[in-house]
Amino acid sequence: MYSEFEGGEGPWTGRGGMVADLSDTQQRILWAVRRLALMQPIGAARCQAVHVALQRDFGEVGMGIEHLLRCWLVGLSRQAARRVVLGEPACPIVLPDEVQLLRVIDMAEDQPAQARDALAAIAGTPCAAALLPLFAGVAEMTRH
Repeated sequence: MYSEFEGGEGPWTGRGGMVADLSDTQQRILWAVRRLALMQPIGAARCQAVHVALQRDFGEVGMGIEHLLRCWLVGLSRQAARRVVLGEPACPIVLPDEVQLLRVIDMAEDQPAQARDALAAIAGTPCAAALLPLFAGVAEMTRH
């Protein structure tokens, strides 16, 4: 389901970019997702570094954010019809699937139809739309 970026055309198709260009919140969420994706089995293991970082950055809601991110990963791993490509936690490049995941968070509350379509495109199946409330929850919790 998840793999390291192995080169090829790369993210420079107008959809990728650099982590440094993201907001602080987007950087933290991307890093947390990348770290959590490394934990096996996906979603079942807690990463202490993610736990501490989210608590430090978001206070008590950090635990909720961590839980929702783990749920996303489990949901995507079970629903996706294609491989979702995530970078290593320290990778300075934002990969196309990561850009789309961050876009879904941004759209989840205000543009649910577009967010649902973007999520289905990431996963390669419309079944992934069931995960949209998790993305909306992350958007809500990181806004405060």
